[in-house]
Amino acid sequence: MSRTTESMRRCIPSLPHLFSLRTTPVTRYRHRTYSALAHKVEQPTATSSTPIKPDSDVSTRPDPYVILAPELSHLRGTLLNLLGSSHPGLSEIAKYYFLHPSKQLRPLLVLLFSRATNGLGQEWETKKWAAECEGAGGCTEELDQPLTRPDVLNDWNPSMPDHSASFESVFSLQPPRPYRKPPLPPTFSTSRNTHSLVSLSPLLPTQIRLAQIVEMIHVASLLHDDVIDKSPLRRGVASAPAAFGNKLSVLGGDFLLGRASAALSRLGASEVVELIASVIANLVEGEILQMREVYTPDLELRDTPQVGKEAWNVYLKKTYLKTASLMAKGARAAVVLGGCREGEVWKEVAYAYGRNLGIAFQVRAAH
Repeated sequence: MSRTTESMRRCIPSLPHLFSLRTTPVTRYRHRTYSALAHKVEQPTATSSTPIKPDSDVSTRPDPYVILAPELSHLRGTLLNLLGSSHPGLSEIAKYYFLHPSKQLRPLLVLLFSRATNGLGQEWETKKWAAECEGAGGCTEELDQPLTRPDVLNDWNPSMPDHSASFESVFSLQPPRPYRKPPLPPTFSTSRNTHSLVSLSPLLPTQIRLAQIVEMIHVASLLHDDVIDKSPLRRGVASAPAAFGNKLSVLGGDFLLGRASAALSRLGASEVVELIASVIANLVEGEILQMREVYTPDLELRDTPQVGKEAWNVYLKKTYLKTASLMAKGARAAVVLGGCREGEVWKEVAYAYGRNLGIAFQVRAAH
């Protein structure tokens, strides 16, 4: 195991404690004012069947990669089907970093929070019904279908030939199809689920697709970063710019962002679309902050502070924008897809955990 992988594992050991805390039935909780950043997690009482181990005993904690090994393997395999292109060279570079071993930290975080919080949100039963009911938009097959006729999208993907088209035939005007109303969900009880670690709620197809989207955005940022940083190596092999050149690397990153955006639109949750879309802007802003010299609106060069409190604040902001934003908003989006409404604390916990983990991970990697 590499030092980087071991460091990453040590950064995330406390997340599986969310599973431990749920081994006792979940009941209605007293209303209190929560601070996602300052609230201390209560230690389990003597009745808890799985007490939390001391922080020093890292070796006995659950390994998140073991917990979700089958899901991560399936996610990696199906992800490649989303990246096919009519241009073989573009397909090759889009899949280049995915074919090499990676930590998959970001999709792991999405799946862990999905598994830990599914069943806690007020709309969980509705989300679960949508994943099982044909026509509700939450089934795996429906996530792969285009939102409109394929010759309008013209998104030719050899891995999904039934849902794409080319310019080989004349475009025809088709009469409108009769409008079919989507099925309405039944009325569910608003009482909270009482399940434990023994009977975990399943991962939803939308959450698995979200994990893939998060990884696609991350890899797109790597393609662009390696061009900017002129990196010759990535994970011990030739970087994409070294193997394919700068132009194809930039275009490959853009292609990944386009595919991720199309997949994002099919999740059917406007809050999730807004969260993940804002990450792309954050990545660009973070890259600008990382530059030692930036242009101000009056087109004069200004040096980024290198020492002192101001420099530390700039570093933390840059670290959030480039690294922690995707983790924080990805984790929050996973909880939203699991049925958590506005005002439920799980969304705030997910965002705060991802934010702090991303910053800690980057600071540890830099030192």
